[in-house]
Amino acid sequence: MSSLSLLGLCLISLTLAAAALHSNDYLLMVALQGDSVALPCGIPSITSCSSINWNSGGNFASVTEVVKSGRVINHRYGLLRDCSLEITHLELNDARLYSCDDGTLNSSVSLQVLEVTEGPTSAEDTMELQCFLNIFIGYVACHNSTGIRIEWRNEDGTPIKGNRFTYENPSACFSKLIMKKKLTDHYRKWKCQLSQSGVVKAAISYTTAVKDGMEEVFTAVGESVSLKCSNTSSLGLGGNTQWAMCEKQPAHDISPDNFQAKVKKDSTLVISKVSAAHAGDYLCSESTGQQRALRKYRLHTLDVTAESGTGGDNLTLTCVLTCATECEKDFNLTFSGGVQKGWQSGLMNVNNTFIKKLFLSDWSHEISCSVHREGALMASKKWHSVSSALQSPAWIVLPLGLLMCAAAAGLYMYMKRKHNTDAVNEQSSIAMTHVYEVIQDEELQQQRHFKREAAAMTDSFYDLLQAVNYNETTSSALYLS
Repeated sequence: MSSLSLLGLCLISLTLAAAALHSNDYLLMVALQGDSVALPCGIPSITSCSSINWNSGGNFASVTEVVKSGRVINHRYGLLRDCSLEITHLELNDARLYSCDDGTLNSSVSLQVLEVTEGPTSAEDTMELQCFLNIFIGYVACHNSTGIRIEWRNEDGTPIKGNRFTYENPSACFSKLIMKKKLTDHYRKWKCQLSQSGVVKAAISYTTAVKDGMEEVFTAVGESVSLKCSNTSSLGLGGNTQWAMCEKQPAHDISPDNFQAKVKKDSTLVISKVSAAHAGDYLCSESTGQQRALRKYRLHTLDVTAESGTGGDNLTLTCVLTCATECEKDFNLTFSGGVQKGWQSGLMNVNNTFIKKLFLSDWSHEISCSVHREGALMASKKWHSVSSALQSPAWIVLPLGLLMCAAAAGLYMYMKRKHNTDAVNEQSSIAMTHVYEVIQDEELQQQRHFKREAAAMTDSFYDLLQAVNYNETTSSALYLS
């Protein structure tokens, strides 16, 4: 009997030790300010939430009860059916340690908020962005959070490339992006991405502002682009807005008549079909007694042209980036698609353009040229070849055969109707004269009607033959989209 009691005490001791160990090994959750999160209660085999308690705090704050015996105490929190603690509209002060217990076992969750701020710099031509995990109030180093890594990315998630960027990582939960400032960094987005054990847990973007800076826009030739004048809804209430293309054309030249552009009611400049001539710097200003610049843009255009060799066996694609001013070294052009059996030229800088050529002896039906800025994809232009199926003689013979069948059927119907009419006229020749005249008039009307149908069919047949002849001469051509 005593041995059984001793075994029971040992089992109880092991259970308590396991519970204590489990309480120190907390789960890390990362969220962003304004998010809604659900913190799981890690106690196994929960039968009812009526025995569940949730507390917040510890380490850097006093412990506060938020759920007691399954009843929510603080209105900012909620208890879900699986006993998870729900927090909506996350605030920075919500980043802390949370504990779930049923009176015997407990489980902890560390909720941390990923935050980006702009730090002070000692040089005017430098910007510094800081990304870190914020626990309660102020930065706290994550000593117990293994496998955490913070990386800086472009807006599209690609790694940032360029010699003007440097990184500092005081700890696994704190990273700095230091860059040499450019005018085109204005309204540019940067992404801070946190991963744990190779799995992305959270990402947050930050938009930088540069004094007297301009936004950089890339677009493909033939597409439309919209340039906003201001982010405020009160634009135009106190004065008139005016668009100008700097150093190329005066302000009054940007109009629907001579620039293929229009200014909407909200002062947005819309260029319907972009061409290489539209590359340049744009300025939107407001006149309210004193001229005030509202927004500046730098527009670059991307285009692809094709040239086939003698006999159509070889193809040369030329990708052209027309820059607003001088093309920067951080721009790059790449081809993708059916380029396996071809070779590319180097990047050529001619005046204010970057040019790259692709020479092909065999190719697929779609090839793209893309422009990248410091590793980020900015714009693409696709080239399409004419499908070989459209060049098959069957596509030319089939419409011709159908048209000939239709013409034969029409001619057969006309001859049959004429034969029936002649038979009627022959039978009615012995009848009264006024009956013959009526039938004769009807015959003439039918003949005129049949002749008009035959003439129309002949014209349609001629037009279709003309179209087929035209397709035969152009079916092997290449076109761009």
